[in-house]
Amino acid sequence: FKPIMVTKEGNATCCTPSAWELQQEDHESYSPSGIDTIVGSEKAPVYYIESLSASNKAIVIFPDIYGFSSRLRKIADTLAAKGFHVMLLDCFHGDTAEGKPDLLAWLTKFPHESILQDIKAGLEFLLTKGVKEGEVSAIGFCWGGWAIAKSASEGISWKSGVSPHPSTKLEKFAFGMDEELMFSKVSMPFLLMPAGEDPDILKPGSSVVKKLEEAGGASVPFESMRHGWVSRGDLSIPDVKENIEKALAQTLEFIEKQY
Repeated sequence: FKPIMVTKEGNATCCTPSAWELQQEDHESYSPSGIDTIVGSEKAPVYYIESLSASNKAIVIFPDIYGFSSRLRKIADTLAAKGFHVMLLDCFHGDTAEGKPDLLAWLTKFPHESILQDIKAGLEFLLTKGVKEGEVSAIGFCWGGWAIAKSASEGISWKSGVSPHPSTKLEKFAFGMDEELMFSKVSMPFLLMPAGEDPDILKPGSSVVKKLEEAGGASVPFESMRHGWVSRGDLSIPDVKENIEKALAQTLEFIEKQY
């Protein structure tokens, strides 16, 4: 697997040059606790696990460009044990960035209109599982951070959002739109966790983060981490494993305090 690159000229698509690649362990078989199904007229694939305790709240997880992995399923199962219905939503419909010679062209196959359609279908599915409208938070890794910000700016009412190593720069580099304008329309509490090499616009002191703070959000940089560390970092490296666990603990803490 090769990371999507950012060139010296600044023409970016998703990940930074030193971003983590998908680990072999994330290909390995895992016996998940939930089910794989599809939602909506466009048949978007989802992995769904019911809360292990009585609950009317949920979390939707948006993967990075490599789609569902064993690690993301494990994260979903862990969150379900904390009292949330959890849904991994595949807006790429089974496709991934693997082997794509033109990653920018591939990414533009999934504009926000199609993403919104899948999100609405996923939210309708959650309502049938006893989730209360307006009680759904979102977690997005890399590309998934853009999916959260863009959908929130287009009217999706998330309870809150969290994005480790967000790739919100896609708004400009993939779709030719204004990233700061997109963020200005985000009104829910949104926690960003940029890696050290992620853009300064995602870090404390920027106009974007100041606006998020006004809405109850924040930016907590992990300066020693490379882009993609939570969803793809090497768990055999103690420092990486420790920071994955730290980021996931902060994710859960941030979401829980919104309820």
